[in-house]
Amino acid sequence: MSDRGMKKWAPYKSLVEHGYALNDLSEENKKIEKPKLSSEMMEEINEILCQYSGEEINISYYRNGVINEIKSVIKKIDPFEKKLILANRKIIKFNELISIKYD
Repeated sequence: MSDRGMKKWAPYKSLVEHGYALNDLSEENKKIEKPKLSSEMMEEINEILCQYSGEEINISYYRNGVINEIKSVIKKIDPFEKKLILANRKIIKFNELISIKYD
């Protein structure tokens, strides 16, 4: 017998509350575990941040079970609060970083 996955719950989506609950369950199933960074990867991120001089870069970060990617200029590197402040006012904490690469 094959498992029908989320299809088996489709008839219960007729009530609004059930629809919200099923959507939340579906979103929870999409979440992944934070990837572990090797010491070499952390060293590479640190080196790029130390030598950063205002270029646009690609940043991958993990937040709320999802890996996000953004292309931006770093406005400020705050080593005391351990965060990056990007040009579009987005804040990324150091412990959320997965990779930083130049174009």
